[in-house]
Amino acid sequence: MSAFLGADPGAFGSFADHLPGAFFRSRTTPDGQRRLEYMSRGCVDVWEKSLEELEADMTSLWTMVDPADLPAMKASIDECVATGRDWDWEWRICTPSGRRKWLHGLGRVQHAPGGDIIWHVFVVDQTDNRVARQRLRESEDRLRQLIEGIPNVAVQGYDADLICRFWNSASERLYGYSRAEAVGASLLDLIIPEAMRPMVVQAVDTMLRSGQAIPSETLTLRARDGSPVQVHSGHVLVEVPGQAPMFFCIDFDLSERLAAEATQRALTEQLQQAQKMEALGTLAGGIAHDFNNIVAAILGNAELALGDVPVDSPAHVSLSEIRKAARRARSLVQQILTFARRQAQGRTALDPGEVLRETHGILRSTLPPGVQLRFSVPTELPVVLGNATQLAQVFLNLVTNAIQAAQGRDGAEVVLQASACAGPPGAPEGSVEVMVPPDRTLRPGLKVEVHDNGHGIDPAALGRLFEPFYSTKPTGQGSGLGLSVVHGVLMEHGASLQLRSRPGEGTSFVLWLPATTERPVPADETVQPALQPCGQSHTLLYVDDDQALISVMSRMLARQGYVVESLDNPQEAIDRLREPGRRPDVVIVDYNMPQMSGISLARAIRTLDARLPIILTSGHVTDELREQARAAGIDHVIEKPDTSRELAGLIAGLASRHAG
Repeated sequence: MSAFLGADPGAFGSFADHLPGAFFRSRTTPDGQRRLEYMSRGCVDVWEKSLEELEADMTSLWTMVDPADLPAMKASIDECVATGRDWDWEWRICTPSGRRKWLHGLGRVQHAPGGDIIWHVFVVDQTDNRVARQRLRESEDRLRQLIEGIPNVAVQGYDADLICRFWNSASERLYGYSRAEAVGASLLDLIIPEAMRPMVVQAVDTMLRSGQAIPSETLTLRARDGSPVQVHSGHVLVEVPGQAPMFFCIDFDLSERLAAEATQRALTEQLQQAQKMEALGTLAGGIAHDFNNIVAAILGNAELALGDVPVDSPAHVSLSEIRKAARRARSLVQQILTFARRQAQGRTALDPGEVLRETHGILRSTLPPGVQLRFSVPTELPVVLGNATQLAQVFLNLVTNAIQAAQGRDGAEVVLQASACAGPPGAPEGSVEVMVPPDRTLRPGLKVEVHDNGHGIDPAALGRLFEPFYSTKPTGQGSGLGLSVVHGVLMEHGASLQLRSRPGEGTSFVLWLPATTERPVPADETVQPALQPCGQSHTLLYVDDDQALISVMSRMLARQGYVVESLDNPQEAIDRLREPGRRPDVVIVDYNMPQMSGISLARAIRTLDARLPIILTSGHVTDELREQARAAGIDHVIEKPDTSRELAGLIAGLASRHAG
């Protein structure tokens, strides 16, 4: 018994008792009886049974085996007995304390004389290793699921020979290769552009020798179809003892970020352009009043002087030139205001053919020698909803620029052609879409093309072509406002505009305007009244802080037969109206006066006389100003500098109404 209990003398017994597991020897006789001949003390740790208990009942070792594992375990033992092969098996047990364990047994069969079978078995508790391996597998599965689940992070694993061993689904989407296609292929053949291959080979070799990962950087790699793929690539070197080293590439797809950055740049440019327009609007509103006062004084005095000198006088020619220059100055201010206005201008249904033909007539009379102008305008064109004056300005600007670009070249030619179009035209190759309509659905419209065979536009200038005050013309030959006005007007009209230009090959503008089902409004054929006596002697009170304008307006109105009293101080005008028996027939007030605005003066006048006609003049008339004028009880708002001509048609009717 003492030998059975592990007191086997000799070195082997001492050695077996110190093994981290259980060692036992059993004998099976030919009649099937089994007995334990030796069992180390480790058996108590494994099976939680004393040596005495196991000696008394060896079958308890079998009762602990998990029923699911028992048939296969017995079969494996029988096979080893029959073949003589060594036994190697893993199985589960449940100990008397209720613990579940994984055991791993190694055994060898010995056939003794007389038919006995002797088993030498060594058993190790693998529970902790099993749990650790299971946790490792679960951790690896979670990591794999995480890597697979990140949509924009492509992860690939490569061995030292640059052969792909791992390829996640994000890599499939980013580079276009399936996992089956990628695994086993070379990194160089998969995603590395040819020019980068020597650099990649050298970088990987350095990483494998030094153990230092390749620094992360932004790279342009290659997809399956050859298209460029921009990524931010990081690298991880993995070295496991006993295994060949591998490195992983972690590529972050930059397409969304680059698209967002491009959108941000576009929005920033739009904001900057909006800020420029806002600044120009503030500037325009500030200068328009004072500048138009000056222009009105020049035009008024020129008109008066032209009426005072004979037509054949040399002074008449000079005065005509003064009037012409003043009108150009007035046109320049109107261009600034047209570009800077933030509210939509009045638009009506109109026949664009009439506007184009009028434009043709103006341009034909001023065409420089050596330039051929060809118009192709069909009789019937789609009706558009627009402002005839603004659209005429667009056509004039585009064609005038084309004429100036073609001038001086052999065979200089400018072509304007208009046609019906089923929808906004697509941008042909090489074209720049300057603007697109808010609604790009297919619908009828008008297409107008302006081509020239001039010197073309430098590509560096294309991005700034529509900026206010930017001009490609020599100093003194352009205000830099023409194309800014074109841009502003077409934007208000919901148009599209395309530009194509190459140095030495000329320039083409293609604009599209949406059609409308409304019928054209007949053109207003009213002729402005000439400066002549009105035949009635009405009394006018004219209030303006500009002495030059007071002088010219007083004389012009007096020449038409009106009795004019002029004041340069709004408070004096109020005091004058308080005097009994001295009420004028009509009051004309300027809007922008330092002491009191024309709106405030009108409100004060209304407290004195609710029916007295009031006319407001301003160098910068906006929808907001008109609304304020209506609220203050003002009858009419007139924009300078053509004040006198509009007054001629208003004063008589207003004065008669007041008298009635």
